[in-house]
Amino acid sequence: MSIRHALFTLISTLVLACSAAQGTAAPQRPESAAPQQQDESGPPAGAMAPKRFVDAGSYLTSSAELDAWYGILIDLKDDFDAVCGDTFCEGDYSNYEPLRFRCSVEEHAGTIGTCVWVLAASNEDILPSTGEVEVDARIFRCVMPLAPETPVSDLIEALSTPGERAIHAALPGTGRSLYDGLADCL
Repeated sequence: MSIRHALFTLISTLVLACSAAQGTAAPQRPESAAPQQQDESGPPAGAMAPKRFVDAGSYLTSSAELDAWYGILIDLKDDFDAVCGDTFCEGDYSNYEPLRFRCSVEEHAGTIGTCVWVLAASNEDILPSTGEVEVDARIFRCVMPLAPETPVSDLIEALSTPGERAIHAALPGTGRSLYDGLADCL
């Protein structure tokens, strides 16, 4: 078993175990789109319920989906490291670190609300006269170029294309990639 596969399995197991330990159930997808009777505190019967968004990792329920999602997250860090030296890392900052790639999913429709890739960047200089380290740091919040109402399953499929780096994969419904989103942001 590869280290990457073992890590995927461990992360998936921990996510499921934490949900079970907290007594929370994974969000369930509705069986039908028919309006349901609401209690008196909710909207009147027949009214549209407000949208509710959750983290993509919380929305996914099957082991295969969770393995794919957490595998994508690990691959994206590797992908960033592979492209950084020839692109973004030659800019205003010499040290970039991807912190988190996170997507919101509308829990009833299963569509992406927004995906954001958060990165930190810094330059560090030693002041010869004092020995102090001077740090210039910045956080980048890069919104990814997704088509409105992209199903999370379509995003996972696009970013899991064998033989292609997830960072360069064509995003569903667009001619763009996550790399393009970073280029716009950084």
